[in-house]
Amino acid sequence: MEIRKPKILPSAMCCRSQDLEGYVRAFERAGVDAIHFDVMDGHYVPNVMLGVSDFTSIRGLTDLPIDVHLMCVDPERFVSYFDIRAGDWMSFHPEVCQQPYALLDTLRREGIRAGLALSPAISLDYVEECLDVLDFVLVMAVNPGFAGQTMVAGHLEKLRRIHRLVSHASHPIDVIVDGNTAANNARRMLDSGATGLVTGTSSMLKGSPDEFMSRYDSYVFAVASTDEGAC
Repeated sequence: MEIRKPKILPSAMCCRSQDLEGYVRAFERAGVDAIHFDVMDGHYVPNVMLGVSDFTSIRGLTDLPIDVHLMCVDPERFVSYFDIRAGDWMSFHPEVCQQPYALLDTLRREGIRAGLALSPAISLDYVEECLDVLDFVLVMAVNPGFAGQTMVAGHLEKLRRIHRLVSHASHPIDVIVDGNTAANNARRMLDSGATGLVTGTSSMLKGSPDEFMSRYDSYVFAVASTDEGAC
């Protein structure tokens, strides 16, 4: 039996503001890989979420890496708004970026894990052309903008295609899934080549922070063991 513990990035968007500190402490105890932080500008997606003050609150509570997902038109304009540090993660949607390769390169030079976020139907050509400046691909299993959606058709095949593509890079590139990562879906996502999961209300961020650890342990156990290798 193969054990393939995925990277886990719980979503700050799914934490009630009054429970934020409790959740952050739970994330620290669990040793999550990063805290996923969605920034929505009301243009790329029809929603506005998580701004500078929210980021500053989390930054002041923990030294865990923060994974900033810019769901914004012209993401270059938003990078400097946040106190992004070496070891943090940042992804953006390349089809609304003026110079995707240049932005990835700039982030990596600053010690930030640089990623492309791919909404459903967005071409994998962006990934192929940016392999040498990519640290991860954030693959949207749902249309971006709102929590609680179901996985889009064709998502698992897209993961398999991305897995094959990044395997040709000269360095490791993570494939992180965002959206509807309930345990039954997450196991299939990992079997299809994903290496990490953004988790939210469909998996472990339901109930109180005190319940997080038991949900975390059972979730990881449910998705981490398989009798088959990925892809």
